Order: sequence, then C-alpha cells, then structure tokens
Amino acid sequence: MAVTTGQIRVEKQTVAEEGYVYVLGVKDIDLPVSKIGRTTRDPAVRCAEINQSSTGDFIWEVTHQIAVSDCRKLELLVHEKLSPLRQKRREFFNIYPDAAIRAIESILASASDLRMVTLNEIRMEDPRVSERTIVPRRQITRSGKDTIYAHLLDGFTELLNVKGRPFGQLNKPTFGISDGHEGVQWNLKIRPDDQTARVGVNLEGLAYRGWPIAALIKSELGTPVLPRLVPQLRDRQNITLRFARDAWQATARPSILEENLGGREFHLPELTGDLWHTILTEALGCLNKERNYLGRARQTVTLVRKAGLEPESRIMEVSPHLTIWTPVDPSRDSVDELSSAIERLLPIHDWASKASGA
Repeated sequence: MAVTTGQIRVEKQTVAEEGYVYVLGVKDIDLPVSKIGRTTRDPAVRCAEINQSSTGDFIWEVTHQIAVSDCRKLELLVHEKLSPLRQKRREFFNIYPDAAIRAIESILASASDLRMVTLNEIRMEDPRVSERTIVPRRQITRSGKDTIYAHLLDGFTELLNVKGRPFGQLNKPTFGISDGHEGVQWNLKIRPDDQTARVGVNLEGLAYRGWPIAALIKSELGTPVLPRLVPQLRDRQNITLRFARDAWQATARPSILEENLGGREFHLPELTGDLWHTILTEALGCLNKERNYLGRARQTVTLVRKAGLEPESRIMEVSPHLTIWTPVDPSRDSVDELSSAIERLLPIHDWASKASGA
C-alpha cells in the first residue's frame, strides 16, 4: 500500500524525542517574563543562539530545565495550557520563571505517557549535552505592577529593535533597561517606590572608544548646539537635563552631595547659553586635564552617609555623566506613550551621537 506524504508527516510528529523543556528568564533582573522551549542539546547552547539571533528582545538566561522522554509533546502541552499568558505577537509568556517551572512540573505529572529521564540517558543519544547546575534566583517581593513594568521594558526593546540590557532590580530604588550601546545610549528607568518611569538619552563618563563624553563637552564649549536645538523640540517643557558628577569607589558609584553639576537638574527651556557653558566647564573639570581630558579627574567630594552619620569628605576619582530624559506613566501600560517619548528625544539622541562621535 502506498504511503502518502501526509501520513509520513504524522508519523514523524508522533515519534517521541528525549530532550529538555527549558525556561528562560530575563538576564540579571527578575520579571514576570519567561520563554519556554525544547531542545535535545544543552539548554545553555540554545539560549546563546536565541540571544544572538534576534533584536527587539531581552537578553535571556536559563533558569530551569527538565529532561523528559518526549520534549516535543511536553512543550506543546505547556504552550497550550499557558496560552492565556502568552504575549500577543511575541514568543514569551507573562509568568515568572519559577511559576513557569511549577506549571510545567504539574503538567508533566498529569501526563501518563511522559516521564522524566536522567541526563545520562539523554547523553547516550547526544554526547554534546553537558551536566550543569542552575543556581536558583533569589526571591524578591513582587506586586501586580511587575507585569506592567515587564510590558514597558518589552515595549522599549521592541520599539528600538535592540537587545535590552537590564540594570538594577525590582526591589531597588531604580531599575530598568538600556540598549547596551558603548557610547550614547537609550535607556528606560523605572522607580517602583513612586511608580514613575522615564526614557532617557544617556552618555556616561567611560572610556568606550576615545572618551566620547570628552568629545561632546569640548565640542559644545567650542560651538554650542544644544541651546539652539531646544526651541525646535516638541514638548520641550517635559524634557529634563541632568549633568552629574559620578564619584568612583572601585566599580561602585556612591552618592555624593556634589552630584548635580550646576546644582540641580534643569528643564530644557531653562537652558541659556551662559548656564550651559557653566555646566560644561564644571563637567570638563571632572576629567583629567593632564591626559587631555581622556580619563577621570580626582576631586574632593562629600559622601552621603546613612542616617545618623556625618557626611565624609574624601578625595575620589570622578567623571561626568549626561542624561536627558522625559517622563512616561507606567500605570498606563501604553506602548504609544513610550513611542511618543522616544520620538520626543530623537533629536537629542542625534545631537549627542554627533557631538560625541559615539
């Protein structure tokens, strides 16, 4: 009897395939976002491929994995059961990784034709699989707003088509994500305590390739462009400039009283030519003059101590740090508002990139 192509396809789909069902979480930050997939190889290898293959996405890490007798079937069951949590047009679920693995274990326990297998059994079929220990994530306090924050962070990566690089944690005063560019960056910072968020154009006082912040400062001192750009900006009254002095303690940046150059943050309509020149001159002083400003300066600064302790003056390395930002309302969970904020800052990003060469 002849066998049709359709019959062959069905037979292939019903063949059990030993392998892993894995859960990926966002690297370095605990969010209610998970990718759930399958592989017959080491899940870490598959995760690396995912991180290299696309933009407009988070950077992922393996948080959980289960070796099973039929990874294809278990993946299908899990995706079906968790489909209400799946992001529209996206390949991940709005669920914490530790909750995702509990759901997978429950689904596996109720499937009579599936069983867990050992790593050794899988390695007999595929010697490339390596045994690894996955360190569980530290549990943090969570709230219902965490999903809104996750949507906001995901919208940021999708709108800019970047691999988001997280910083901070949900239980810290601030956390967020940047595009990871070495130079002028886009970033999204969220403050959970007061439930505010901001999109910013950011240039840190780091070496990168030739200290781009030094190039920006010297360019603006020579021919100032930013004050002439401000009147052309849309909603400029909602854009804030913060030129900061970062003090360095190894890789940490402790809080200091002299943090804000010019004494405070400024709404862009306040930025006169004279004020901008004063801020830039102070910023240049945070770089090493003897090295043509290609390095950190050393200055006496005042460390902000814990409550009850006196401020402490100390000579420390310092560098300038420019951020120009605009607020977004995280409670609205609106990609349109996020898109509007990015569009508002596009001329600022273009200016900073050109002036710094980065």
